Amino acid sequence: MQRISLVMLALWITGAMLAGCGGGESPATTPTNTSGLTTEPTPGPTDTPNTSSPIPTASPTSTPTPTPTATPVPTPLPVPEGVISFMLLGGDRLPGQIDWRTDTMIYVRIDPRTKTVGMVSIPRDLWVEIPGHGYDRLNTADYLGEIEGYPGGGPALLNETLLLNLGIGFDHFVRVNFEGFKQIVDILGGIDVDVECSVELWGADPDKPGEWKQIGHVAAGMQHMGGPTALRYAQCRYNTPVFDRDRRQQKVLFAIRSRVMELGIPGLLPRALELLVTMRGMVQTDLGPSEIVTLAQLVPEVQPSSVNRAYIDLTMAPQSTTPEGAWVMLPDREKIAPVIMGMLDPPDERVNRLVEEGARVVLRNGTAAAGWGRQIADRLQLRGFQITDFGPADRTDYAETVIFSYADKPYTVSNLQAYLEVKDENVHQEPGASSEMDVLVILGDDFHTVCPE
Repeated sequence: MQRISLVMLALWITGAMLAGCGGGESPATTPTNTSGLTTEPTPGPTDTPNTSSPIPTASPTSTPTPTPTATPVPTPLPVPEGVISFMLLGGDRLPGQIDWRTDTMIYVRIDPRTKTVGMVSIPRDLWVEIPGHGYDRLNTADYLGEIEGYPGGGPALLNETLLLNLGIGFDHFVRVNFEGFKQIVDILGGIDVDVECSVELWGADPDKPGEWKQIGHVAAGMQHMGGPTALRYAQCRYNTPVFDRDRRQQKVLFAIRSRVMELGIPGLLPRALELLVTMRGMVQTDLGPSEIVTLAQLVPEVQPSSVNRAYIDLTMAPQSTTPEGAWVMLPDREKIAPVIMGMLDPPDERVNRLVEEGARVVLRNGTAAAGWGRQIADRLQLRGFQITDFGPADRTDYAETVIFSYADKPYTVSNLQAYLEVKDENVHQEPGASSEMDVLVILGDDFHTVCPE
Protein backbone atom coordinates (compact mmCIF):
# COMPACT_ATOMS: atom_id res chain seq x y z
CA MET A 1 0.00 0.00 0.00
CA GLN A 2 2.88 2.37 0.71
CA ARG A 3 4.18 1.84 -2.84
CA ILE A 4 0.75 2.56 -4.31
CA SER A 5 0.53 5.70 -2.16
CA LEU A 6 3.87 6.82 -3.55
CA VAL A 7 2.61 6.21 -7.08
CA MET A 8 -0.61 8.15 -6.52
CA LEU A 9 1.17 11.14 -5.01
CA ALA A 10 3.96 11.20 -7.56
CA LEU A 11 1.48 11.00 -10.42
CA TRP A 12 -0.63 13.79 -8.99
CA ILE A 13 2.33 16.12 -8.78
CA THR A 14 4.06 15.05 -12.00
CA GLY A 15 2.35 17.92 -13.79
CA ALA A 16 5.47 20.03 -13.34
CA MET A 17 5.76 20.25 -17.03
CA LEU A 18 9.14 20.87 -18.55
CA ALA A 19 10.88 23.11 -20.97
CA GLY A 20 9.23 25.26 -23.60
CA CYS A 21 8.32 23.54 -26.86
CA GLY A 22 11.35 21.31 -27.14
CA GLY A 23 14.13 23.76 -26.54
CA GLY A 24 15.38 27.29 -26.41
CA GLU A 25 18.47 28.89 -25.09
CA SER A 26 20.78 27.08 -22.70
CA PRO A 27 21.81 28.68 -19.44
CA ALA A 28 24.93 30.76 -19.42
CA THR A 29 27.89 28.71 -18.28
CA THR A 30 29.27 31.81 -16.58
CA PRO A 31 26.45 33.52 -14.67
CA THR A 32 26.09 37.24 -15.07
CA ASN A 33 26.63 39.68 -12.24
CA THR A 34 24.93 42.52 -14.06
CA SER A 35 21.76 43.84 -12.45
CA GLY A 36 21.22 47.00 -14.50
CA LEU A 37 18.27 46.68 -16.85
CA THR A 38 16.39 48.90 -19.22
CA THR A 39 13.05 49.91 -17.81
CA GLU A 40 11.39 51.14 -20.96
CA PRO A 41 8.37 49.15 -22.17
CA THR A 42 9.57 46.34 -24.39
CA PRO A 43 7.74 43.77 -26.49
CA GLY A 44 7.17 40.36 -24.96
CA PRO A 45 8.56 37.15 -26.44
CA THR A 46 8.02 37.04 -30.18
CA ASP A 47 5.43 34.71 -31.64
CA THR A 48 8.07 33.64 -34.15
CA PRO A 49 10.13 30.68 -32.88
CA ASN A 50 13.60 31.83 -31.91
CA THR A 51 16.26 29.60 -30.46
CA SER A 52 18.99 32.19 -30.35
CA SER A 53 17.76 34.55 -27.66
CA PRO A 54 20.83 36.23 -26.15
CA ILE A 55 21.91 35.05 -22.73
CA PRO A 56 22.97 37.74 -20.26
CA THR A 57 26.70 37.62 -19.59
CA ALA A 58 29.17 39.62 -17.59
CA SER A 59 30.67 41.12 -20.74
CA PRO A 60 31.00 44.92 -20.73
CA THR A 61 28.33 46.81 -22.60
CA SER A 62 28.12 50.37 -23.79
CA THR A 63 24.41 50.50 -22.98
CA PRO A 64 23.93 52.87 -20.04
CA THR A 65 22.35 51.09 -17.09
CA PRO A 66 21.25 52.15 -13.62
CA THR A 67 23.80 51.78 -10.86
CA PRO A 68 23.22 48.44 -9.11
CA THR A 69 21.99 48.76 -5.57
CA ALA A 70 22.14 46.28 -2.74
CA THR A 71 19.18 43.93 -2.68
CA PRO A 72 17.42 44.08 0.70
CA VAL A 73 16.86 40.72 2.31
CA PRO A 74 13.07 40.38 2.60
CA THR A 75 11.39 39.08 5.70
CA PRO A 76 10.05 35.62 4.83
CA LEU A 77 6.31 35.71 4.26
CA PRO A 78 4.46 33.97 7.09
CA VAL A 79 3.26 30.41 6.57
CA PRO A 80 0.26 29.09 8.56
CA GLU A 81 1.07 26.41 11.10
CA GLY A 82 0.90 22.87 9.76
CA VAL A 83 1.02 23.91 6.10
CA ILE A 84 3.24 21.84 3.79
CA SER A 85 4.94 23.49 0.84
CA PHE A 86 6.81 22.04 -2.09
CA MET A 87 8.08 23.05 -5.49
CA LEU A 88 7.26 21.17 -8.66
CA LEU A 89 10.26 21.41 -10.98
CA GLY A 90 10.23 20.50 -14.65
CA GLY A 91 13.22 20.69 -16.95
CA ASP A 92 14.90 19.31 -20.03
CA ARG A 93 17.70 17.56 -18.16
CA LEU A 94 18.82 14.19 -19.52
CA PRO A 95 21.43 11.78 -18.08
CA GLY A 96 24.90 13.12 -18.86
CA GLN A 97 23.61 16.44 -20.17
CA ILE A 98 25.82 19.40 -19.25
CA ASP A 99 23.53 22.38 -19.85
CA TRP A 100 19.88 22.32 -18.80
CA ARG A 101 17.25 24.60 -17.34
CA THR A 102 14.32 24.42 -14.96
CA ASP A 103 11.64 25.95 -17.10
CA THR A 104 8.59 24.98 -15.06
CA MET A 105 8.26 25.93 -11.40
CA ILE A 106 4.93 25.53 -9.64
CA TYR A 107 4.89 26.52 -5.98
CA VAL A 108 2.36 24.50 -3.95
CA ARG A 109 1.05 24.86 -0.43
CA ILE A 110 -1.23 22.30 1.21
CA ASP A 111 -3.19 22.81 4.41
CA PRO A 112 -4.11 19.32 5.72
CA ARG A 113 -6.46 20.83 8.30
CA THR A 114 -8.71 22.71 5.86
CA LYS A 115 -7.94 20.43 2.90
CA THR A 116 -7.07 23.45 0.80
CA VAL A 117 -4.38 23.58 -1.87
CA GLY A 118 -2.75 26.64 -3.41
CA MET A 119 -0.72 26.62 -6.63
CA VAL A 120 1.26 29.53 -8.07
CA SER A 121 3.18 29.28 -11.34
CA ILE A 122 6.56 30.99 -11.01
CA PRO A 123 7.85 32.41 -14.34
CA ARG A 124 11.17 31.06 -15.55
CA ASP A 125 12.21 34.51 -16.82
CA LEU A 126 12.18 36.30 -13.46
CA TRP A 127 15.37 38.36 -13.22
CA VAL A 128 16.62 37.59 -9.71
CA GLU A 129 19.72 37.70 -7.57
CA ILE A 130 21.05 34.17 -7.15
CA PRO A 131 23.18 33.91 -3.99
CA GLY A 132 26.83 33.81 -4.95
CA HIS A 133 26.14 34.34 -8.65
CA GLY A 134 24.69 37.80 -9.10
CA TYR A 135 21.70 38.40 -11.34
CA ASP A 136 20.33 35.85 -13.79
CA ARG A 137 17.10 34.21 -14.86
CA LEU A 138 15.41 32.15 -12.17
CA ASN A 139 15.46 29.05 -14.36
CA THR A 140 19.25 28.78 -13.95
CA ALA A 141 19.26 28.52 -10.13
CA ASP A 142 18.58 24.77 -9.94
CA TYR A 143 21.20 24.11 -12.62
CA LEU A 144 23.85 26.27 -10.92
CA GLY A 145 23.26 24.59 -7.56
CA GLU A 146 23.76 21.17 -9.11
CA ILE A 147 26.93 21.85 -11.12
CA GLU A 148 28.71 23.67 -8.30
CA GLY A 149 27.83 21.15 -5.59
CA TYR A 150 25.81 23.63 -3.53
CA PRO A 151 24.85 22.08 -0.15
CA GLY A 152 21.48 20.47 -0.79
CA GLY A 153 21.95 20.71 -4.55
CA GLY A 154 19.96 22.73 -7.05
CA PRO A 155 16.69 22.78 -5.09
CA ALA A 156 18.49 24.25 -2.07
CA LEU A 157 19.96 27.10 -4.14
CA LEU A 158 16.57 27.70 -5.75
CA ASN A 159 15.02 27.82 -2.30
CA GLU A 160 17.56 30.41 -1.12
CA THR A 161 17.01 32.41 -4.30
CA LEU A 162 13.25 32.52 -3.78
CA LEU A 163 13.69 33.50 -0.12
CA LEU A 164 16.07 36.30 -1.09
CA ASN A 165 13.96 37.72 -3.90
CA LEU A 166 10.34 36.87 -3.05
CA GLY A 167 10.38 35.93 0.62
CA ILE A 168 9.06 32.42 0.00
CA GLY A 169 10.61 29.01 0.55
CA PHE A 170 9.53 25.40 0.22
CA ASP A 171 9.82 22.31 2.44
CA HIS A 172 10.20 19.73 -0.32
CA PHE A 173 10.69 19.42 -4.05
CA VAL A 174 9.68 17.10 -6.86
CA ARG A 175 11.68 17.20 -10.10
CA VAL A 176 10.70 15.43 -13.31
CA ASN A 177 12.19 15.40 -16.82
CA PHE A 178 10.27 15.23 -20.06
CA GLU A 179 11.04 11.58 -20.90
CA GLY A 180 9.67 10.51 -17.54
CA PHE A 181 6.56 12.61 -17.99
CA LYS A 182 5.76 11.12 -21.39
CA GLN A 183 6.26 7.57 -20.15
CA ILE A 184 4.10 8.08 -17.08
CA VAL A 185 1.21 9.52 -19.07
CA ASP A 186 1.38 6.61 -21.52
CA ILE A 187 1.48 4.03 -18.72
CA LEU A 188 -1.68 5.62 -17.32
CA GLY A 189 -3.34 5.10 -20.68
CA GLY A 190 -3.35 8.80 -21.52
CA ILE A 191 -5.19 11.71 -19.94
CA ASP A 192 -8.29 13.72 -20.83
CA VAL A 193 -7.61 17.46 -20.95
CA ASP A 194 -10.15 20.26 -21.11
CA VAL A 195 -8.72 22.27 -24.01
CA GLU A 196 -10.48 25.61 -23.93
CA CYS A 197 -8.74 27.07 -26.97
CA SER A 198 -6.90 25.39 -29.82
CA VAL A 199 -3.10 25.48 -29.56
CA GLU A 200 -0.43 25.15 -32.22
CA LEU A 201 2.32 22.62 -31.48
CA TRP A 202 5.85 23.53 -32.49
CA GLY A 203 9.03 21.49 -32.58
CA ALA A 204 12.60 21.52 -33.86
CA ASP A 205 12.86 21.24 -37.63
CA PRO A 206 15.03 18.16 -38.34
CA ASP A 207 15.84 19.49 -41.81
CA LYS A 208 16.89 22.95 -40.63
CA PRO A 209 19.05 22.83 -37.47
CA GLY A 210 18.31 25.74 -35.17
CA GLU A 211 14.90 26.42 -36.71
CA TRP A 212 11.40 25.44 -35.63
CA LYS A 213 8.26 24.48 -37.43
CA GLN A 214 4.64 23.76 -36.63
CA ILE A 215 4.19 20.02 -36.23
CA GLY A 216 0.50 19.92 -35.37
CA HIS A 217 -2.19 21.44 -33.20
CA VAL A 218 -4.61 20.53 -30.45
CA ALA A 219 -8.22 21.43 -31.19
CA ALA A 220 -10.56 22.87 -28.57
CA GLY A 221 -12.66 20.34 -26.69
CA MET A 222 -12.13 17.47 -24.28
CA GLN A 223 -9.07 15.84 -25.81
CA HIS A 224 -7.51 12.49 -24.95
CA MET A 225 -3.72 12.85 -25.01
CA GLY A 226 -0.87 10.41 -24.92
CA GLY A 227 2.47 11.33 -23.41
CA PRO A 228 4.06 13.14 -26.38
CA THR A 229 0.96 15.23 -27.13
CA ALA A 230 0.39 16.08 -23.47
CA LEU A 231 4.00 17.21 -23.20
CA ARG A 232 3.80 19.40 -26.29
CA TYR A 233 0.50 20.89 -25.17
CA ALA A 234 1.98 21.76 -21.76
CA GLN A 235 5.24 23.07 -23.24
CA CYS A 236 4.39 25.22 -26.22
CA ARG A 237 4.26 28.97 -25.84
CA TYR A 238 4.60 30.18 -29.42
CA ASN A 239 1.67 31.98 -31.02
CA THR A 240 -0.09 32.00 -27.65
CA PRO A 241 -0.38 34.62 -24.91
CA VAL A 242 2.74 34.89 -22.76
CA PHE A 243 1.18 33.22 -19.73
CA ASP A 244 -1.10 30.76 -21.49
CA ARG A 245 1.47 28.01 -20.96
CA ASP A 246 1.22 28.35 -17.17
CA ARG A 247 -2.54 27.85 -17.40
CA ARG A 248 -2.16 24.80 -19.66
CA GLN A 249 0.43 23.23 -17.37
CA GLN A 250 -1.94 23.46 -14.43
CA LYS A 251 -4.76 21.98 -16.54
CA VAL A 252 -2.56 19.00 -17.42
CA LEU A 253 -1.69 18.60 -13.75
CA PHE A 254 -5.39 18.36 -12.92
CA ALA A 255 -5.94 15.93 -15.80
CA ILE A 256 -3.28 13.63 -14.31
CA ARG A 257 -4.96 13.87 -10.93
CA SER A 258 -8.34 13.05 -12.48
CA ARG A 259 -6.90 10.01 -14.26
CA VAL A 260 -5.27 8.73 -11.07
CA MET A 261 -8.52 9.18 -9.16
CA GLU A 262 -10.43 7.48 -11.96
CA LEU A 263 -8.14 4.44 -11.93
CA GLY A 264 -7.98 4.20 -8.13
CA ILE A 265 -6.07 1.43 -6.39
CA PRO A 266 -7.56 -1.38 -8.55
CA GLY A 267 -6.59 0.40 -11.77
CA LEU A 268 -3.11 1.38 -10.56
CA LEU A 269 -2.11 -2.03 -9.21
CA PRO A 270 -1.45 -3.62 -12.64
CA ARG A 271 0.63 -0.55 -13.57
CA ALA A 272 2.39 -0.11 -10.22
CA LEU A 273 5.68 -1.88 -11.01
CA GLU A 274 6.11 -0.17 -14.38
CA LEU A 275 5.29 3.20 -12.87
CA LEU A 276 7.69 2.74 -9.98
CA VAL A 277 10.53 1.73 -12.31
CA THR A 278 9.88 4.72 -14.53
CA MET A 279 9.66 7.18 -11.67
CA ARG A 280 12.77 5.82 -10.00
CA GLY A 281 14.83 7.03 -12.95
CA MET A 282 12.83 10.05 -14.06
CA VAL A 283 11.36 11.62 -10.89
CA GLN A 284 13.40 12.95 -7.97
CA THR A 285 12.06 14.09 -4.61
CA ASP A 286 13.17 14.57 -1.03
CA LEU A 287 9.78 13.53 0.36
CA GLY A 288 10.10 10.67 2.81
CA PRO A 289 7.87 7.56 2.79
CA SER A 290 5.67 8.71 5.68
CA GLU A 291 5.21 12.14 4.11
CA ILE A 292 4.28 10.56 0.79
CA VAL A 293 1.67 8.33 2.40
CA THR A 294 0.17 11.26 4.35
CA LEU A 295 -0.10 13.46 1.25
CA ALA A 296 -1.41 10.63 -0.92
CA GLN A 297 -4.22 9.99 1.56
CA LEU A 298 -5.08 13.69 1.53
CA VAL A 299 -5.31 14.06 -2.25
CA PRO A 300 -8.75 12.41 -2.68
CA GLU A 301 -10.18 14.60 0.08
CA VAL A 302 -9.35 17.89 -1.64
CA GLN A 303 -12.33 19.15 -3.63
CA PRO A 304 -11.65 20.88 -6.97
CA SER A 305 -13.23 24.08 -5.66
CA SER A 306 -10.72 24.06 -2.77
CA VAL A 307 -7.72 24.35 -5.09
CA ASN A 308 -6.62 27.94 -5.64
CA ARG A 309 -4.62 28.51 -8.82
CA ALA A 310 -2.68 31.68 -9.54
CA TYR A 311 0.03 33.08 -11.79
CA ILE A 312 2.66 35.80 -11.60
CA ASP A 313 2.04 37.96 -14.65
CA LEU A 314 3.32 41.23 -16.07
CA THR A 315 1.30 43.30 -13.60
CA MET A 316 3.44 41.78 -10.81
CA ALA A 317 6.68 41.41 -12.74
CA PRO A 318 6.99 44.02 -15.51
CA GLN A 319 8.88 43.09 -18.65
CA SER A 320 12.32 44.51 -19.28
CA THR A 321 15.53 43.77 -21.17
CA THR A 322 19.08 43.08 -20.09
CA PRO A 323 21.86 45.24 -21.57
CA GLU A 324 22.39 42.41 -24.05
CA GLY A 325 18.76 42.59 -25.20
CA ALA A 326 17.34 39.49 -23.51
CA TRP A 327 13.67 39.60 -22.43
CA VAL A 328 13.19 39.21 -18.66
CA MET A 329 10.69 40.02 -15.91
CA LEU A 330 11.41 42.20 -12.87
CA PRO A 331 9.59 40.83 -9.81
CA ASP A 332 7.72 43.35 -7.68
CA ARG A 333 7.68 41.80 -4.20
CA GLU A 334 4.92 44.01 -2.88
CA LYS A 335 2.57 42.96 -5.68
CA ILE A 336 3.53 39.29 -5.57
CA ALA A 337 3.17 38.97 -1.78
CA PRO A 338 -0.68 39.17 -1.74
CA VAL A 339 -0.84 36.35 -4.30
CA ILE A 340 1.33 34.14 -2.09
CA MET A 341 -0.56 35.10 1.06
CA GLY A 342 -3.88 34.26 -0.63
CA MET A 343 -2.86 30.78 -1.76
CA LEU A 344 -4.82 29.02 0.98
CA ASP A 345 -7.81 31.31 1.15
CA PRO A 346 -10.98 29.28 1.76
CA PRO A 347 -13.51 28.97 -1.06
CA ASP A 348 -15.23 32.27 -1.66
CA GLU A 349 -18.71 33.08 -0.47
CA ARG A 350 -20.21 32.04 -3.79
CA VAL A 351 -18.79 28.50 -3.48
CA ASN A 352 -19.87 28.26 0.16
CA ARG A 353 -23.43 29.24 -0.72
CA LEU A 354 -23.51 26.72 -3.56
CA VAL A 355 -22.37 24.01 -1.14
CA GLU A 356 -24.98 25.06 1.42
CA GLU A 357 -27.74 24.97 -1.18
CA GLY A 358 -26.57 21.52 -2.27
CA ALA A 359 -28.32 21.47 -5.63
CA ARG A 360 -27.92 18.29 -7.67
CA VAL A 361 -27.09 19.47 -11.18
CA VAL A 362 -27.35 17.23 -14.25
CA LEU A 363 -25.65 18.38 -17.45
CA ARG A 364 -26.64 17.27 -20.94
CA ASN A 365 -24.78 18.10 -24.15
CA GLY A 366 -27.26 19.29 -26.74
CA THR A 367 -24.61 20.05 -29.36
CA ALA A 368 -22.66 18.03 -31.90
CA ALA A 369 -19.37 18.84 -30.14
CA ALA A 370 -18.06 15.56 -28.78
CA GLY A 371 -16.97 15.69 -25.12
CA TRP A 372 -18.55 19.11 -24.52
CA GLY A 373 -20.68 17.76 -21.66
CA ARG A 374 -17.74 16.42 -19.70
CA GLN A 375 -15.67 19.48 -20.46
CA ILE A 376 -18.25 21.93 -19.11
CA ALA A 377 -19.05 19.61 -16.19
CA ASP A 378 -15.40 19.79 -15.13
CA ARG A 379 -15.42 23.58 -15.34
CA LEU A 380 -18.61 23.84 -13.31
CA GLN A 381 -17.22 21.54 -10.62
CA LEU A 382 -14.16 23.75 -10.33
CA ARG A 383 -16.55 26.64 -9.71
CA GLY A 384 -18.26 24.77 -6.87
CA PHE A 385 -21.35 23.32 -8.58
CA GLN A 386 -22.36 19.78 -7.62
CA ILE A 387 -22.56 17.92 -10.96
CA THR A 388 -24.14 14.54 -10.31
CA ASP A 389 -24.28 13.37 -13.93
CA PHE A 390 -23.43 14.45 -17.45
CA GLY A 391 -23.92 13.00 -20.91
CA PRO A 392 -25.59 13.55 -24.27
CA ALA A 393 -29.00 15.19 -24.56
CA ASP A 394 -31.95 13.75 -26.48
CA ARG A 395 -30.69 15.52 -29.62
CA THR A 396 -27.66 17.49 -30.81
CA ASP A 397 -29.28 20.54 -32.43
CA TYR A 398 -30.04 22.77 -29.45
CA ALA A 399 -29.33 26.29 -30.65
CA GLU A 400 -29.49 27.82 -27.17
CA THR A 401 -28.66 26.60 -23.67
CA VAL A 402 -31.66 25.78 -21.49
CA ILE A 403 -32.00 25.44 -17.70
CA PHE A 404 -34.82 23.53 -15.97
CA SER A 405 -35.23 24.13 -12.23
CA TYR A 406 -37.10 21.35 -10.42
CA ALA A 407 -36.43 22.47 -6.83
CA ASP A 408 -36.10 25.66 -4.82
CA LYS A 409 -32.42 26.28 -5.55
CA PRO A 410 -32.39 29.93 -6.66
CA TYR A 411 -28.73 30.67 -5.93
CA THR A 412 -27.50 27.74 -7.99
CA VAL A 413 -29.82 28.56 -10.87
CA SER A 414 -28.86 32.24 -10.95
CA ASN A 415 -25.14 31.41 -10.93
CA LEU A 416 -25.54 28.82 -13.67
CA GLN A 417 -27.48 31.31 -15.73
CA ALA A 418 -24.79 33.96 -15.28
CA TYR A 419 -21.83 31.69 -16.05
CA LEU A 420 -23.45 30.01 -19.06
CA GLU A 421 -25.00 33.31 -20.22
CA VAL A 422 -28.47 31.81 -20.51
CA LYS A 423 -31.33 34.04 -21.60
CA ASP A 424 -34.13 34.66 -19.09
CA GLU A 425 -36.69 33.04 -21.37
CA ASN A 426 -34.59 29.84 -21.42
CA VAL A 427 -34.78 29.34 -17.64
CA HIS A 428 -37.81 27.23 -16.80
CA GLN A 429 -39.22 26.69 -13.29
CA GLU A 430 -40.90 23.30 -12.93
CA PRO A 431 -41.09 22.52 -9.17
CA GLY A 432 -41.42 18.85 -8.32
CA ALA A 433 -41.08 17.66 -11.90
CA SER A 434 -38.10 15.45 -11.03
CA SER A 435 -36.95 13.62 -7.92
CA GLU A 436 -33.60 12.58 -9.41
CA MET A 437 -32.18 16.05 -9.92
CA ASP A 438 -32.68 19.62 -8.77
CA VAL A 439 -31.45 21.38 -11.90
CA LEU A 440 -31.09 20.20 -15.49
CA VAL A 441 -28.83 22.08 -17.92
CA ILE A 442 -28.94 21.35 -21.65
CA LEU A 443 -26.00 22.94 -23.43
CA GLY A 444 -26.67 24.69 -26.71
CA ASP A 445 -24.50 26.10 -29.46
CA ASP A 446 -24.69 29.61 -27.96
CA PHE A 447 -22.19 28.84 -25.19
CA HIS A 448 -18.59 29.31 -26.32
CA THR A 449 -15.25 29.68 -24.61
CA VAL A 450 -13.65 33.12 -24.80
CA CYS A 451 -10.01 32.51 -25.61
CA PRO A 452 -7.29 34.78 -24.15
CA GLU A 453 -5.54 37.19 -26.48
